[in-house]
Amino acid sequence: MVELKEEFIKYAQRMTEIRRLSSPDIQLFDNAADYTVRLKYNFQKIGRLAAVNRDMLDKDLYPVLDSDDVLDDTLVEQMRSLADSLLNVADAESDFENLDLPMSYLISERLLVDAKRKVDISALIVQLDRELSICYSLMNMTNRITTHPQIAEFYRKRGLAIGEEFFKLLDKERFLTIRETKCREIVLTNSRFICAFNERVTNNDEANRRDLEILEWMLEISEDEFYIKAVPGFDWKYFKFRVLEYYLQNTEMNNYRGFSKEQLKIIGKKADEMNHVCQVTPEYYKDIIGFATLRVLIARCRYLAGEIDKKLYMEILFEDYRGRNKLDFSTDGTFYNMLVPLEIICQLDPEHISMEEISVVEEIYANLCAYIFKFAGDSALSFSLDYLSEMIRKYIEIPSGIIFRDFVLQCIAAIHPPTYIHSQMVGQITECLCYHLIRKKPEVFIGMPGIKSIDDVTDKREAIVYYAYEAALCHDFGKVFIMDTIYVYGRRLLDFEFDIIRSHPEIGYMLLKSNESTRKYADVALGHHKWYDDSKGYPESVKTAESPYKVITDIVQCADCMDAATDTIGRSYSQGKTLDRFLKELDRDSGTRYAPFLRPLFDDPRVRKDVEYLLNEQRSKNYERAYSLLREVQDKG
Repeated sequence: MVELKEEFIKYAQRMTEIRRLSSPDIQLFDNAADYTVRLKYNFQKIGRLAAVNRDMLDKDLYPVLDSDDVLDDTLVEQMRSLADSLLNVADAESDFENLDLPMSYLISERLLVDAKRKVDISALIVQLDRELSICYSLMNMTNRITTHPQIAEFYRKRGLAIGEEFFKLLDKERFLTIRETKCREIVLTNSRFICAFNERVTNNDEANRRDLEILEWMLEISEDEFYIKAVPGFDWKYFKFRVLEYYLQNTEMNNYRGFSKEQLKIIGKKADEMNHVCQVTPEYYKDIIGFATLRVLIARCRYLAGEIDKKLYMEILFEDYRGRNKLDFSTDGTFYNMLVPLEIICQLDPEHISMEEISVVEEIYANLCAYIFKFAGDSALSFSLDYLSEMIRKYIEIPSGIIFRDFVLQCIAAIHPPTYIHSQMVGQITECLCYHLIRKKPEVFIGMPGIKSIDDVTDKREAIVYYAYEAALCHDFGKVFIMDTIYVYGRRLLDFEFDIIRSHPEIGYMLLKSNESTRKYADVALGHHKWYDDSKGYPESVKTAESPYKVITDIVQCADCMDAATDTIGRSYSQGKTLDRFLKELDRDSGTRYAPFLRPLFDDPRVRKDVEYLLNEQRSKNYERAYSLLREVQDKG
């Protein structure tokens, strides 16, 4: 057992090291060459650490998770410790919000089964508490994947089901059977918290009604002498503060959830109550996380309830936004730098936008890009992605401002430089192949929009190559929403994580379709993981043969695979293939996985020379440019 405890501790330590290695501090390097060398070394080390992790999981943890045995107390405590260390990590050097949520969930599920079999109500409450927290985090992480809502829905329903178990424990007779005061506090806290599982549900009257009922019930409990006496020393002021805060938070993104006018009036009254409570004893509340954001929350609820007009509400938003600390990466700082601008954007009508509002939009996006670049090295990746994904979904493109393509690319560069460099590489390889393919086999482009003959191909050569490059540059836009899954380097992906990764073409398609400037690239993003003959790949239902951009999709698919296979710097799972080795694969799968017109290109020495240059010198230059981009933004801060 001692040996197993040590293995669990080492696993968490390796996962922590992997997170640090994957995001080296740009300020530690004086030049791009040193940064590139370090990144290559780090990812090679990540690969070695991941191999040790996989062996440990297969040998020590998975057998326990798969067993039907009742676990002894020592093993339970060790597994709890591992789950907690993967869920929350905090030390002097880092404060990652989580290391490995999915693995924490698997461990929690096994411990919950064990707790139920032992009929120990205290152990059960403690484990339900852990599971609820993990489900909430996983729900938020997967809520961004709107193309596959069933993933987030699984965790939402699981969380609500756990909430029902806590509600049953609030029955006064059952509540008194809970002997430990700490466990009674857990029941109260989680009964209040359960409303958070509906925070991204839209236009669901039943969920909205139920949440308001639960919150009203919680306020009644906070005044009930039975519970007050049953939990001596419990902080009822704080409890009531959080209940009222949930009311206020329900109206995010201009009433995203769709509460009725009557319900908004109820919430408006709770905003007034929160304002009164905090004014009576401000010294108590001022240090509570979230207190600093109340002015905006209260103003939003009053506006939606019809108590103040839009003009005053917008003035409050602007005043608080422009008075923010641009280098505050705490929870409250993220609220003012990311959520407040999102609230402003939600108030604007893209179809009828004034010049003053255009100026505001440009300011917001420029500031957000700078904040993300500085924030990305911080721990709370998932937390920031929740807000960022909504900002990207609601992007208002201004011709004179930051175009959508550049905004998303900058976000990718900030959050995950290897994916940014991969996008650049795929764009450049695609450009090269497209150029040579027009020269050697122009007929394959006939059928593209506006291309009816070889003469059209020749006349529109530059336009075709430009389109191919831009489409390739945008091919992985869907990954920006799932970066916290892409960051899982330390072990094999679980089945649902593969589902998340496979969702990125559909997410990219949705994002590109939603903006006029990128709409024409959507088909390529959707199909870039399908085989040439549509026999394999994902999304399974997509048929690339039906797209007028089929030929470009096939080129991007090849370029994508080529860069991934030959990258020796930013990949932890591969030492990198030579071009010759990749060409053998291209030859073997020509006509099935890869378009048959691609392999013959490489018989031309000019093509081979160009591609070898891209895979070697140009890749190094792309890493150097990424370093310069990151350094420039951080130095400005």
